[in-house]
Amino acid sequence: MLISPESFGAKPESLSEQLFIERSLTENRFWLRIMKEHALFLGEGFNRKDTQHIQAADRFYHYFEQHERKSYQLANNVEVVRRFNEESIELVHGFRNFKRNLLILIINCKISGFNFPLLVDHIAREAEYFMRTLKKFNKGILEPIQDAIINENVFWLRIMMEHSRFIASLLDQSERNLVNVSRKFGDDFETLLNQARDVESMLYHKQPTYPIIGKMNKDSENATTELQAFKKAGLELIKSCQIRNVINPLLADHVLREAGHFLYMIKVLEDRLNQKKISEQR
Repeated sequence: MLISPESFGAKPESLSEQLFIERSLTENRFWLRIMKEHALFLGEGFNRKDTQHIQAADRFYHYFEQHERKSYQLANNVEVVRRFNEESIELVHGFRNFKRNLLILIINCKISGFNFPLLVDHIAREAEYFMRTLKKFNKGILEPIQDAIINENVFWLRIMMEHSRFIASLLDQSERNLVNVSRKFGDDFETLLNQARDVESMLYHKQPTYPIIGKMNKDSENATTELQAFKKAGLELIKSCQIRNVINPLLADHVLREAGHFLYMIKVLEDRLNQKKISEQR
């Protein structure tokens, strides 16, 4: 009798209390700062006459600033952290809706300014990712390692691809070498993203194939390490006024930190994968 492929699907893994606290605080402290800066960047990109949206962005900035500050004052307690996660989800949900509604207005030419539609979609997806992560933590579960590696890579590779292309569009086009390098990074990450999506399709509900997903994680690590070095060098050039661009130094630092967080996630996933292999060999 043929067995349904779904029967091979791995089950979620439980999250220990200590790991729940550590991962929750790490994600909150990273993403709350990111959300705060999204509000700042959106506010700077509106038409100056659009006071309603500028004021709304300013309010979100202060909400996230206060919540980020609170994240460093929490007791090392599961229930306290769980409640804080719920507060973060509620706050980010409102900001996500603001971004999605803003995107509709932009693509329908209802408001003007310098907030690219893809950029607004990009930061809305990051808000959705943050909420999904905290919701899983509050359920006390981790995705099966194979699913986690695929999902994290599909999400983050697209983010890195778009960062590369945003950088190319914000550099002065006289900076030909840097523009070309940025575009090349964008193409390289698009290739990795498409490969990850292929693996996602091929391995859906199938039994674990650790060599394939391990290689995917390693390829992502190598490419992101190179991009991180490029972003870091670019930030120093921007801060010292050595290249022509319209990139806010804070934005350059922002995307550099996101590359660092992807590398952190790759390490977390690699450690889980190695532990899974060891446990299955016993």
